[in-house]
Amino acid sequence: MKKKVALISTIAAGLLLASAVPAMPGTSSAAGVVAPKAPYDPLNPLTEQEIHSVSYLIKHSSKYKPGMRFTEIALHEPDKKAVWNWVMSSPQDKVKKSIKLPRQAEFVISYKRQVFEGIVDLDKKQIVKWKENDTGGYAMVSFAEDPSDVVRKDPAFVNALKKRGLAGKIDKVKLVGLSVGYYGPENGDPNRRLYKYTAYLDTGDGNFFTHPIENLVVTVDIDERKVLKVEDEGVIPVPMNDHGYTKGDKASKREPAKPIVITQPKGVNYRINGHEISWQGWKFHFRLDSRRGPIVSAATFNDHGKERKVLYSGGLGGMTVPYGDPGVNWYWKTYMDSGEYGIGKLGRPMVPGADVPNNTTFVDATLNDDNGKPYTSPRVIGIFERYADSDWTHMEGPRTDSRARLELVLRFISTVGNYDYTFDYVFQQNGNIKINVGASGIEAVKGAKSTSVESHDHHYIDPDNAEIRSGTLVDKNTVAVYHQHIYNFRLDMDVDGEINTVLELDPKAAPLEGNPAKKSEMVLEEKTYRTEQDAVQKFDPDKVVLITNPDKRNKLGYLSGYQIIAHAGGTHPFAEDPLFSDDDYLMKRAGYLKNHIWVTPYAKDEIYPEGKYINQNPNDTGLAKWTEQNRDIYQKDDVVWITTGTTHIPRSEEWPMMSTEWGSLMLKPFNFMDRTPTLDLPAPTEDTTAKK
Repeated sequence: MKKKVALISTIAAGLLLASAVPAMPGTSSAAGVVAPKAPYDPLNPLTEQEIHSVSYLIKHSSKYKPGMRFTEIALHEPDKKAVWNWVMSSPQDKVKKSIKLPRQAEFVISYKRQVFEGIVDLDKKQIVKWKENDTGGYAMVSFAEDPSDVVRKDPAFVNALKKRGLAGKIDKVKLVGLSVGYYGPENGDPNRRLYKYTAYLDTGDGNFFTHPIENLVVTVDIDERKVLKVEDEGVIPVPMNDHGYTKGDKASKREPAKPIVITQPKGVNYRINGHEISWQGWKFHFRLDSRRGPIVSAATFNDHGKERKVLYSGGLGGMTVPYGDPGVNWYWKTYMDSGEYGIGKLGRPMVPGADVPNNTTFVDATLNDDNGKPYTSPRVIGIFERYADSDWTHMEGPRTDSRARLELVLRFISTVGNYDYTFDYVFQQNGNIKINVGASGIEAVKGAKSTSVESHDHHYIDPDNAEIRSGTLVDKNTVAVYHQHIYNFRLDMDVDGEINTVLELDPKAAPLEGNPAKKSEMVLEEKTYRTEQDAVQKFDPDKVVLITNPDKRNKLGYLSGYQIIAHAGGTHPFAEDPLFSDDDYLMKRAGYLKNHIWVTPYAKDEIYPEGKYINQNPNDTGLAKWTEQNRDIYQKDDVVWITTGTTHIPRSEEWPMMSTEWGSLMLKPFNFMDRTPTLDLPAPTEDTTAKK
């Protein structure tokens, strides 16, 4: 195949990505690229040939118009029950019966202000569904549509630069086109596709995000390629300090660290068969979605020779990054990174020895560009094992027994403008699944006149300085704005089967009578969720929320279950609530932010908690709207939705580069098994007997 470069340009928050170069499928081992010729699996992502086929059929149909943009071309999953039947069949049966499920692709196509969606039957080579979106909003922004040239020519914009002394530096001004959200009819028009452009000065230090041209915003109609408004609210100094970070800190006195070498002399413990991974009892499928990023599917755990269902499909549903400054450059910045820009589209190659350890196996992904052509996103998924502390340990008499825990990590990193998000799906030998999200990169900053913070009676906050009311002064003339990173994960749990019930166990102190030595006892109160509204809740660290199978029990009679832990760590506080009032336009658009745990009955088309078309949509068409139906979830095929994240109060130690900050959630077996599942871990090779 002839190599072809698909340049992904910069739309979302200056999304500067490397070129994506399609590559021929090949083979690899650890620390190399994996692009396997995958064996058949009904959950496999679309191949290059299949993407070509979808594009060809649409372009040669009566429905196609020149100028249409192919926002998404992705796998349309077969019937869920049929997939599970295929997954749970023996390898011999699959070969003998040549079991294959219908192969279909779904697509989203934009034509100016129109959005179309549909399905292509790849077996029959037919378009079997085509409909125009009628729910409001637009598809993800297009990397091919960038009307920044009309901004540069606009007289009001040019004059604003001259007022700032930048007349001779216009070629050094970086324009960043961003989605505009929705903030009322006086602040935008949902019937027009709009970008707002902000500007930065490229000073040559390789970090233009740290040099904002403040109080200057340009609104553009994308379709008309016309500047609608230039907002100039006064000159603020452009921060000019050198914030280059690639060459390190020249003033550092730190002693260079000696390397830690990771080796696996006997090879890795996992097997990759196409897009299926087997490791330490776990077996699961993975693929990259252009909007949601990695999706883990059909996860089973081998319990003493028996394959048991745990998770049918798990992955990011949506995410929101709202900023708290009301200024002209900021009030509209409430990025729906997944639904507006595409987390999967913005995946980038990982650096061995830094982004991932050197024992990583890399996997390429095939996606589509705006013209419907396939391209390869190289080294975009990494798979590796790591030591994860002691799994269990105990000393009895002179003898100490301890076992080391290993973890298998599936990692993906997406660069969304100034931020880089690391998504980890972590499988543990004891049956746990952790989902970690790390944020790094460059904090979003505004220019300011302030060069220091005045002390007021030893208080932290300077109440007289309006410039730092909604942000932290991280350098002279530079304020990092307060914001939140809020993620929602869609977890289609199938604990020992599709029919599940969600319940809570709430530990309580109960008064105790008749015992002079003890006045209270610890008991559990149980509550079963029967409808969607029963299950909606804030995260309570005291509660144990379980998804259980009503027909399966362990050997002691307890319901087979998995615990849902909405937050399990992270250095920033848990985002207990979005820090916006209920009448804020953001809250009207994305009601999923209001609670941390939701449960819905399985519906194939309910995927995105913020709604499918969130771009400029003034309405909530997602999770909060669906659950208003208050549907029955008792002994149903349930989907659990977890909202987690961080409230980000910037600090000096994060400037000009932010150390990765993690948040997480966990799925933990809870009476799913009969005994400790890691008794079979190998003992250390060294003698661990304590000597007196």
